[in-house]
Amino acid sequence: MRKFWRGLLLMLSGLLLINVAIPAVAASVNSNQALVQFIEHKMTGKDGIYTNYLATSNADDSVATGHQYLSESAGYYLQYLAQTKQKRKFQAFYKQTKRTFYRQSVFLYRFDPHHPRKYQVNATIDDLRIIAALLKYDDINHTTKYQTEIKRLYQGLSSQVKQAGLLTDMYSLTTHSHNQTVTLCYQDLAVLRRLDQKSYRKAVRVVTAGKISHRVPLYYQSYQLKTGHYSQAQLVTPQLLITFLHLAEVGKLPSDSLNWLKQRVATQTLYNAYSLTGQAKNHDTAAANYALALMIGQTVHDQQLSTAAEKVLLTMQVTDQNSPLYGSFGDPQTKQVYSFNELTALVALNQ
Repeated sequence: MRKFWRGLLLMLSGLLLINVAIPAVAASVNSNQALVQFIEHKMTGKDGIYTNYLATSNADDSVATGHQYLSESAGYYLQYLAQTKQKRKFQAFYKQTKRTFYRQSVFLYRFDPHHPRKYQVNATIDDLRIIAALLKYDDINHTTKYQTEIKRLYQGLSSQVKQAGLLTDMYSLTTHSHNQTVTLCYQDLAVLRRLDQKSYRKAVRVVTAGKISHRVPLYYQSYQLKTGHYSQAQLVTPQLLITFLHLAEVGKLPSDSLNWLKQRVATQTLYNAYSLTGQAKNHDTAAANYALALMIGQTVHDQQLSTAAEKVLLTMQVTDQNSPLYGSFGDPQTKQVYSFNELTALVALNQ
């Protein structure tokens, strides 16, 4: 289980994001429409959104590739459908999402149609993202359609993963147990504030105390319940930015953290990983980094950050209409297109 869970965290961390250089090219005026068409026509199967455009699977079974499915992708796509008021498509895709992933009160993080009982673990962040999409649907459409469902989903999730008032990272359907890790970006504070005030207050304390320092206004990756210590591992940027976003959504993102992000976006140096001293571990980047930065800018109503992040994001899009990857944020040479890049961009560009 320990080896399997390390693989799950690796996949969720964004380390599979495509590393790209930022070219100086103008974005297509139809960039959003092209992205939607690519996702819906070339990355969608009967069970959801493919993990990768290419059907071939990676030899490393610890990470999802090929035409397997992730509940992470389902949650982001549901958010897009909710915020664009596509009511019928939202309702249909949510029903499909439950059929594909929902087992024993949690959404499995991964589904392989060739091995449907193989991956019997959830990832709490994905459950909360799906719940957040249901909340958004009702908020935007001024309905109460999913309120009973939301309560049922959250109560079921809590019963499987809550420990000491905090939501841990995962529940194994095989061993009927959860782990003792509280990954900071897994704490969707806006959802917790609405559904579970006690857990919200505890999560806020753990997340805000996870800030490294004023000099390094970033956040540790995770907190260990058994020891009360934060992880000393390197900081993976998508996880870090999701933590920023969750803090921003409840008005608790510090100004020094926001300024750090604005500086990296303005200089196009928002790289994929950082050390605990704030040094870049490499000079690779990904579309999802700038998509998440765009979401943060939109959330805190910072037009400068939003404009800069969107500009960089769109330079990463494939604009060659003769390319099979037209509209995506993939690599035209290798044909690698990961759903995380595509769907974070889709949500950010339609928020």
